[in-house]
Amino acid sequence: MKKYFVNELSEQMHGTINSYFAITKKQMRKTKKGKFFLAVECIDKTGHVRGNIWDNAKTHNKKFKKGDIVNITAEVELYSGKVQLNIKKIRQAREEEYTMADFLPAVEENVNELSKEFINYIETIKEPYIKKMLENIFGDQEFLKKFTKSPAAKSWHHSYLGGLLKHSLTVTRICDFVSELYPEVNRDLLVSCAMLHDIGKVEEYHMEPFIDYTDKGSLVGHIVIGNKMVVDQCERINNFPESLKNKIQHLMLSHHGDREKGAVVLPKIREAILLHFADNMDAFVVGVDSLIKQAQEDKSTWTDWHTLTDRKYFTK
Repeated sequence: MKKYFVNELSEQMHGTINSYFAITKKQMRKTKKGKFFLAVECIDKTGHVRGNIWDNAKTHNKKFKKGDIVNITAEVELYSGKVQLNIKKIRQAREEEYTMADFLPAVEENVNELSKEFINYIETIKEPYIKKMLENIFGDQEFLKKFTKSPAAKSWHHSYLGGLLKHSLTVTRICDFVSELYPEVNRDLLVSCAMLHDIGKVEEYHMEPFIDYTDKGSLVGHIVIGNKMVVDQCERINNFPESLKNKIQHLMLSHHGDREKGAVVLPKIREAILLHFADNMDAFVVGVDSLIKQAQEDKSTWTDWHTLTDRKYFTK
């Protein structure tokens, strides 16, 4: 049978479909009449879709767990204006039946070209201690490989393979540009921290079979993880200026802007303020674009309500 991706599912489909999905949510529930059913969320690289197992829910519950890639036979239905799956059969998929590339969306641009542009910014740094620190971090090929593959978020913005590289490059471009608008800004400090601000995300997320937080990511978070990575590198460089290290740490720890949003300290110098707004601008614009794109695919004039930003968005 033809393999279907989430973005191909339509209520116009007749009969059953058979395909492979990763399970991101799984919950046993009861109907109003007291009958048990199993509610799941299925994803692939094109999106996510809800599914329900109405018959023999307890038996099916033992066949798979959250995080598994499964083979599903289901009818495609429309419920409250959205496509969902009425699952008839489900089983764990065998490794030879699927490829991970079907489940993890990736950056559309050429990763090598993005990486080359990003690394080239190191050559524009004049401050020798900062330049050496950047060379040590991004010159580590094992780390660079992780960095170029990592997502920038679990959801909301740049939540795909290569998302961290794409986001970091865009924030670096913005900071490079605004450093020309404000001559009093320390460009080397701002641009270098734009490159570094999210490096902790290489340890905050895992990516198989879908993007989720690691234990370390949940317990510590990328801001603290990334700050430690940078401080460790600074301390490996002889005579690295303490005042410069403090400013770098300040930008790393304050780039979320508000304590309610995860900042360890509030931005207190020009460069920290600019980094926060550059980071937030790219995250916000890309996040809203993804909401609008999804709503347009659903032929909706407005997006669903977005809890994080406390609003919905017009799509026309």
